[in-house]
Amino acid sequence: MNKNIIRTSFLALGAIFALLLIIVGIGGYFITSPAPIDEWGTTWVEPTDEAATRLDDKIAALEQEIDDATAGAELTLEITEEEATSKLDKLSRAGELALEMDDTQIYLSDGMVQAFAKVDMVIGVQVALQAKIEVEDGKPDITIEHLHLGRIPIPKTLINTVMTALERGLEEYWDDLPVVFKYITIEHGAMTITMVKKD
Repeated sequence: MNKNIIRTSFLALGAIFALLLIIVGIGGYFITSPAPIDEWGTTWVEPTDEAATRLDDKIAALEQEIDDATAGAELTLEITEEEATSKLDKLSRAGELALEMDDTQIYLSDGMVQAFAKVDMVIGVQVALQAKIEVEDGKPDITIEHLHLGRIPIPKTLINTVMTALERGLEEYWDDLPVVFKYITIEHGAMTITMVKKD
């Protein structure tokens, strides 16, 4: 009787272990599969150091404009897909991001930001996200519409929880800026940020 219990227990453990391996194998297949970005209908943006420098120069010029502007003055900053992609690529190559990324891409159109990267998470995973950026109470309001790790979509509830925590963490940062945001428009491969200098 005891031998049968031990044998049955080992068979059960073996079956559970085999099932877990199958689940991990399926999960591994989907997480290492390509992210579903073909439907975006975008063309690959080649990052360049020149485009990254151009964005740095625009930001430096904006900072000077803010310093020179009077309260209530309106200021704008335009960022192109090439500049955003190139800057993210440069930061990644310099090791200034929390995660190692390759093949970074940022697309801007129809009020939507689409971002893609191959991220090193012990195994290489393609990450793709689509987000809307609007302005609420003078601060950027980011809503992530879709987020995929490989082919696996991340549930909206988890995304919202993370975004709420992130927004709380950035509240003080936005409050310390010398400007408030008025509009953020995204179209034709560029994002235009309109700001007003605080009193």
